Parts: sequence; C-alpha cells; structure tokens
Amino acid sequence: MQTFKPTVLLLLFLLPPQVTAMDSDRDQAIEVEADRLEVREQEHISIYEGNVKLVQGSLNISSERLVIHFNDANELTLMEMTGRPARFRQLDNNRQEMLGEAEQIDYTESESLLELRRSAYYSHAGDVINSDLIRINTDTNGIQAGGTQSDERVKMVINPRQNQTPDAPVVNDQATDEP
Repeated sequence: MQTFKPTVLLLLFLLPPQVTAMDSDRDQAIEVEADRLEVREQEHISIYEGNVKLVQGSLNISSERLVIHFNDANELTLMEMTGRPARFRQLDNNRQEMLGEAEQIDYTESESLLELRRSAYYSHAGDVINSDLIRINTDTNGIQAGGTQSDERVKMVINPRQNQTPDAPVVNDQATDEP
C-alpha cells in the first residue's frame, strides 16, 4: 500500500456520516454493457472495453475499460475502471447522490476500499474533494485525500449543515471545478 507524503490531508468524518452506498445495492444483479468482452477463466478476470456501462441498483459506472477480478469461489475481489475519466454515480441510504471520477478507479472488496487516482473528484451531499488521490473506506466512512508528489494539494468545499433538515436539498453556490 502506498504511503502518503506529509502534505496529505486526512479527512475522517468531515463529510456527512453516511458515505456508504444504499444497502440494497449489493443485493441487486450487476448488468454490464461494452463494445468488447474477454473472459480469462484461468486468471479469474473479465475484461470489458469500449464505452463500458455497469449498473447495480443505484450504482452507475461508465469507463473505457473495466477489469473485474474474481476469487476461486467466483466472488468479486477487485474492480479496476479506467477512462478519461472513469465515472461513478450512486445513492446513499438517505438517497443523496455520490459522484466520483478519475482516470483510474479501483474498488477492493476485501478492504471495502474505493480509490480514485489521477485527476480525482468526489462529491457527496454538496461537499466536494479534488485531489490526485482519494481513498474512501466504505465500511468506516473514512476518507483520505492527497497527492503523491509534495507539491500537490487537496481542494475541498464543505457546505454548512446547521440550518438543513434531513430532507432539504443541499445547494452549492460556490463555483467549483466540477466535471
């Protein structure tokens, strides 16, 4: 696992407490469309290329390439998405939208770790993070962001929450570098 330089910003619990996806998403079938598919059974991988679209419940992924790794029991272990950029959209249990994009997005099932690398962008409930690397632990809701080089910085916009009711939409009046 890569270690961060001292300029890394550790963001634990700064975002709303429910960073995880809708509980029902994991119980839904996974549907994938692509221009090409290659299955390598001995390596336990499936490679989708060209205008890849994946849907599972509220999760929507689009990328140029998606590699899905399985274990011997045919269970998902790793998803690697690449594109310019690769994107995902998902709802949390409060039906608030989570958006992410990067040139490389990996999800490691055993660690519940979502990594967005190179030109990474993550948004949830109106809060935004831009960085070279964003790591999200989907079990603990912990977030780490930072660059792999000492001169790279994290940019984050955190919107106030004090006057909002749980059903009120979050409005972001500030200009950001959103995709």
